[in-house]
Amino acid sequence: MKKVIYNTKPLFLLMFVFLASNFNAFAQKTNVWVVCNAEKERGADALSDTGRDRAIALFKALRHDDIQVIYITPKHLSAQTAEPLATHKKILPRVYTDSVRKFAQIIRLNFIGKNVLIIANYDTVVPLVAELGGESPFDALDKNDHDQLFCLTLKTSGDVDCIVRYYGKKHHVNDIPQQDILDNYSQGVPGR
Repeated sequence: MKKVIYNTKPLFLLMFVFLASNFNAFAQKTNVWVVCNAEKERGADALSDTGRDRAIALFKALRHDDIQVIYITPKHLSAQTAEPLATHKKILPRVYTDSVRKFAQIIRLNFIGKNVLIIANYDTVVPLVAELGGESPFDALDKNDHDQLFCLTLKTSGDVDCIVRYYGKKHHVNDIPQQDILDNYSQGVPGR
């Protein structure tokens, strides 16, 4: 009987390449920023001067982050809030109309390893943060809370880091609790 000797080096090399190429898929995290529409003109579905300044402040806050996807509501305010950043990044914003729960599932399943900005209505920001697995320091936002930027990091382990910070000119009813500001400072901003 003839003894067959197999060369196992190519097999080990192939396995190493396969594992190395898929390691990033296992270690990827998804960064999601959630903000409220900017301030609107009284009695109109358009941004006020303050709202246009807020949209520019959002652009300045996120311009160095590798935002790859922008979601907006069907409201014109949402599109106007996204416009400076979307124009700079050359991204066509997507409109979401699903329930908060279904939309959060879409984000979790379809954008693994991506950086996503969501511009939402004030009354859906906190529920959306919760559905994505984050903890908000607020039970709800007030319609006059415009300067909070929620930053979530969704990890493949299922853990979610969530911080909230201010951006642009002060315009809020609900203050971020001091302890959350200190915790945010020690965690750093997702995506950076």
